[in-house]
Amino acid sequence: NNNNNNNRGVGSCDFIRADLSTEDGCKNLAEEFKRRYESLDVLINNSGVAWGEAFETHSEKGFYKTHALNVVAPFILIREFADMMESSGRKRGTSSRVINIGSIAGLKPQVFPTFSYDASKAALHHLSTKLADALSSRNITVNVLALGFFPTKMTDSLEIYGKTVKDDIMKNALLIKRVGRASDVGGAAVYLASEAGSWVTGSVLKVDGGFLSKL
Repeated sequence: NNNNNNNRGVGSCDFIRADLSTEDGCKNLAEEFKRRYESLDVLINNSGVAWGEAFETHSEKGFYKTHALNVVAPFILIREFADMMESSGRKRGTSSRVINIGSIAGLKPQVFPTFSYDASKAALHHLSTKLADALSSRNITVNVLALGFFPTKMTDSLEIYGKTVKDDIMKNALLIKRVGRASDVGGAAVYLASEAGSWVTGSVLKVDGGFLSKL
């Protein structure tokens, strides 16, 4: 909304409360958004959930929960917004953008017993490539940001596997010796959402401080 200013520039922020773990919740969000707004240029699927449990006891619940929010919800939201995004892109004369927030755990399994989470992120990456093809004729690009070690509630939970886990990652696994910052993922998202990223689709961009390049 370019009619309002805030301390970070031109624009305003709105929110819609929704449960994205169900199809009805995703549909309700889309319906409410369409009631409030006439166009959608960029859709970022950022909601996600983790699950860690030993192989011997890992239940089906972990798979249902992670895949519902990490895989199914992005698909439903993209499906529900596709017409609106196609129309928005046609009016602006450029592609609309979908950015799915993935994880490097979807590219290389973690050492922790995060079976369902890692599988869900790998599925999201693969789904994004499939959708990039399916939506190309509608002038919608679909890409993934595969994130590494960012300080979140999810990464805080790694301490159950040892108090020094995070320090060990910093010391031994990262080429750039710091954790990820909001500006790191924000800058990558701006690139994919801007004109600079208009010829990029079906890509998985690692934002991981060199984690997967460590020999």
